[in-house]
Amino acid sequence: MADTAENMEQQEPYGNELIELTRVDQALAELRAKHGNVPDYTTAEGYKAGKASIKELTGYRTGTDKARLAITKPHREFIERVNSYGKSLIAEIEKLEQPHRDAKQIVDEAEQRKKEERIARLRQRIAREITSYLDTAQGLDSSALAELYDQAQGIDTGDYFDVTQEAEDERARVINEISAMHDAAVQREQLAAEQARIDAEKRRMREEEAKREAERAELEELRRFKAEQEAQAAQPESASMVVAPSGPEIYQDEPHSVGADFADEEDWEATAVTGSESNWDAARSDLIDAGLDWQSAEAVVQAIFDGAIRHVAFDSGE
Repeated sequence: MADTAENMEQQEPYGNELIELTRVDQALAELRAKHGNVPDYTTAEGYKAGKASIKELTGYRTGTDKARLAITKPHREFIERVNSYGKSLIAEIEKLEQPHRDAKQIVDEAEQRKKEERIARLRQRIAREITSYLDTAQGLDSSALAELYDQAQGIDTGDYFDVTQEAEDERARVINEISAMHDAAVQREQLAAEQARIDAEKRRMREEEAKREAERAELEELRRFKAEQEAQAAQPESASMVVAPSGPEIYQDEPHSVGADFADEEDWEATAVTGSESNWDAARSDLIDAGLDWQSAEAVVQAIFDGAIRHVAFDSGE
């Protein structure tokens, strides 16, 4: 054990101070052999032996702690002096250092403000030169959006310096949004064109239906007119007209022209000009009363006069 202590003195810079602790270290083997097993405290003999172990171990423990404090006391006092002296030196150095730091901080803050202002201007450029494409895109049709998309593809982000990445990200976002707007515009225009085609087809069908309805109404009017004419023809004519399938004045089976009851053509023409002129007016008036307009009534009277209507002739009025 003595050799161990001497070796420690030679090896350790504070070997002399560690002698007391070394003695305790040397005694640990004996202490473990003597007090390593805990006796049975329930027996009187075991209780007595255990109590003696506690007393001896407590003495070694407290003695070791006192030795530790005694050994470290001068070192702790030295450390306190070093700390106090060092702090005073640091305070003096800080008095010299702080003005430099303050001056540097003023310059750094000014540079930071300039940088922030520069970045703010660059971001305004991003809004003005890149983001504004989205404002331009509002309300454009698909063709104009396609042109704007091509223009956005050509945006140059090479001179945005501190915010180059922001400019590139915004350019990509604007291009994507314009592309989406273009796709939506194409869909809207396709739907609008299809709706216009459907509306035009509906309008054409309505016009055709209206035309057919007008034709049906016109046909119905013609049928009504024909029915009225046939009804008039089936009834006895006025005194100014002679409807005679057989009789002394008109002969059904004999081919003749209007005015056959007169001696010759000159007699018929004379009668038509003189004696039957009022019969012409009377016949036309009756036809108008029957529902014909003036022109239609005039045409019917002319047809009778020309002999174009069988079994009907002007009465001579004699």
